[in-house]
Amino acid sequence: MTTPRQVQNRSKFWNARVAEAQSDQERAGVWYDACRTLARQAERDGKPNLWPALTKALHDFYKNNGG
Repeated sequence: MTTPRQVQNRSKFWNARVAEAQSDQERAGVWYDACRTLARQAERDGKPNLWPALTKALHDFYKNNGG
């Protein structure tokens, strides 16, 4: 189970990474890493249902942008 403090620390970490990114491409990479990290954490917590949601979001983005 994730505590409010862990959520706050995670938010600070990822927001700092986004702030350091120099381009939209780097920011996209940071958010991709953040989403994968959340999915892995949810899986460790016994809730693997984030992977299908992430897969669908990425697939929809791909389809809706010419893929």
